[in-house]
Amino acid sequence: MRTTNHAARGNPLAALLVLSIVLSLSIAVGAGQSVVVSQTVEWQEADDGVRIAPPSLAELTLRVLGVGPTDGYPLDCVLVMDVSATSDLSTAKSFAFDLIDEFSGEDRFALVSYSSTARLDAQLTSNRTVLKSAVGDLTTGGKSALGMAMQMARRELLQAGREDSVLAMILLSDGQSNVGIDPIVEGEIAAEAGIRIISVGIGTLINRTLMQEYATETDGLFFSRPTVAALSEIERHLDVDVVAKDVRIDKRLPAGVRLLSAHPMAAEIDTLSDGTMSIVWRAAELAVGQEIEITLEVEATDPDAWETELDSVVTYTDFREVEGSVLIPAPNWPPTALFGYEPERITTSEVVAFEDLSTDLNDDGEIVAWQWDFGDGLTSADSDPEHRYAERGEFTVRLVVIDEWGAASVGYERVVTVGNAAPSAGFVLRDAETLAELEQPHLGVEILLDASLSYDLDGDIDQYGWDFDGDGVIDLVTDSSDAKYAFPEPGESEVSLYVMDDEGSGDSVSKTFEILPSVAAVRTIETGLPDDWTVPGAFVYVTLHLSVNTTLHGLSVTETIPDGWTLIRSAHGAEPQEGEITSDDGATFNRNGDNDEILEWLFLDKFTVDGIDSQREIRYTLRAPAVGSTDTPGGIDGSVGSSSPRVSLAMAGEDRVTMVEVLPVVVVISRWDTDAEKVDPFLGETVGFDQVQYAVALWQSDPKIEVPTSGGEEMTLALMQDLIAYWLTGSSVHDPLP
Repeated sequence: MRTTNHAARGNPLAALLVLSIVLSLSIAVGAGQSVVVSQTVEWQEADDGVRIAPPSLAELTLRVLGVGPTDGYPLDCVLVMDVSATSDLSTAKSFAFDLIDEFSGEDRFALVSYSSTARLDAQLTSNRTVLKSAVGDLTTGGKSALGMAMQMARRELLQAGREDSVLAMILLSDGQSNVGIDPIVEGEIAAEAGIRIISVGIGTLINRTLMQEYATETDGLFFSRPTVAALSEIERHLDVDVVAKDVRIDKRLPAGVRLLSAHPMAAEIDTLSDGTMSIVWRAAELAVGQEIEITLEVEATDPDAWETELDSVVTYTDFREVEGSVLIPAPNWPPTALFGYEPERITTSEVVAFEDLSTDLNDDGEIVAWQWDFGDGLTSADSDPEHRYAERGEFTVRLVVIDEWGAASVGYERVVTVGNAAPSAGFVLRDAETLAELEQPHLGVEILLDASLSYDLDGDIDQYGWDFDGDGVIDLVTDSSDAKYAFPEPGESEVSLYVMDDEGSGDSVSKTFEILPSVAAVRTIETGLPDDWTVPGAFVYVTLHLSVNTTLHGLSVTETIPDGWTLIRSAHGAEPQEGEITSDDGATFNRNGDNDEILEWLFLDKFTVDGIDSQREIRYTLRAPAVGSTDTPGGIDGSVGSSSPRVSLAMAGEDRVTMVEVLPVVVVISRWDTDAEKVDPFLGETVGFDQVQYAVALWQSDPKIEVPTSGGEEMTLALMQDLIAYWLTGSSVHDPLP
């Protein structure tokens, strides 16, 4: 008999064991297979639910399933009819017609006739009219080529027959053959091909031996003559619903694995000389849809024994009476879940990067699915997910991985601790009224410090600390995210914010701002002499330049003049008595202080940046103390201010006059007022003709007259040389001669 071997996917027995879930794998070996075998394994997991190493105990389940048409196998049959000169064709035709009517419409028939040669009169068809017409058209004559006819019929069945059909050849013949190939081997060949031969004797000289042998070799039938009973028996014999017979299930266990129990009980249990075990079950037949389930409890005395898988096999005779075998497949080994993560120290502000480190042991599959549970109610199906925890605490992270065969791992768990996240500091400066963000706040103008950009992911910010000048010292501490402040000095200022949360963690941020003056207030002093020198009793002209850089509702100016200096001003505040004209530029003037040394101006106007009155200028004149008072300080202090917004700003620019009683001779001559006969610091820096004549007179005087305000100097020839040179070159007496 022909034997078919159906190979199944084989893996080490380590690939059999499934953690906590039952996995099955059906092996589809090829079209027409009538027996499908699967194997599953289940073991008890460890108490902690995590197991990587193989267990000692496992439960194997074998399933053998009969597969075939639910209504039974259809028939593909070839009628082989003898039409030689000695045949009884009339009887054969009559029996053939009755035989065709005996079967259902799902069955197909073909017709091969033979005499001196063989001929395919009708191919396999379910059309009864075509087939009967072909039978009816047969005529007799010639010799008997039985071997050739059977060969042609076999070829039609193997080439055109359906894979899930019963194959049969019905001989309506006397079994004689006198031409062509010898038919004696056709029974053996048909048996190997799974073709059943039904022999029906037609005629008077029947070769009973040959036709009986055909039936015996192919699980067929032999009838010495056509009868009504033969019709029914042929139909019953070819109506097959058993997919396999003589089923033998042989499960092999490797050395180091022993059988504890089996259900149902095995027919044979043999321990072989190499320590392996053969366990055999038998079944007489297996119908379509019938399943044989066998459960074994096994124990591994050697953990490494799971790595060995022996060839276990199911053998049977299929519905065509062909011997077949199927290897019992090894079930899929589930993957082992494992993961890592970073950073090691987790806070609520950080994104945790999880890395899948799972493996598929024995490489019998590929991990295709991931089931992450982060322990905070959120999950992911990514292989390497990222996750951020919103709250502090301990969370159990669980990973289950699934391979391409559907095998799921035992969940791998790790407890992660999520600590406090430091707060994040952030701030902007805002206009206190409009709340518009400021990049360049104005000096002295109260602004809003807005730290609402600061946040704490897992708690609250308790303190806000402000450093306004970048010296690292906290200048202001609040428990609110907003505060007010006015910068006291113009220029660049580094502002830092320090925040601290309820767990004592902190953060800081620094920004550098350009502090613009709200009012550019600059004082200039003119004495007529270099380095703001002046002489006793001389006039000093002071100018205050005011430039408004923001909206101000009113503006005040205060100047404090040195003690002993005199403000030159008319009684009604309009014109000075002498010297430079005094101008208040629209301000209201007032004097204050014990000695009227405090000068005050008040503008009753609203100033805007782009307004025509944004530029103001105040001018006033001072007289230096008289001779003998050069020790009087010449410093001037001043400030500007406003209440809306609140501004207080020191006057910038020149603030000191140096009063001297002694001047160099060339300076005295250049400032000598020949009409008034005194030094006038504002006459200029060059020497004129009248001044040269005055110097000549001093040089020629006898006795010598001292040069005024020179500290007792007399005019000498050398000094005259210098004066003549300065006069003729027009050079400044404060510069070297050319």
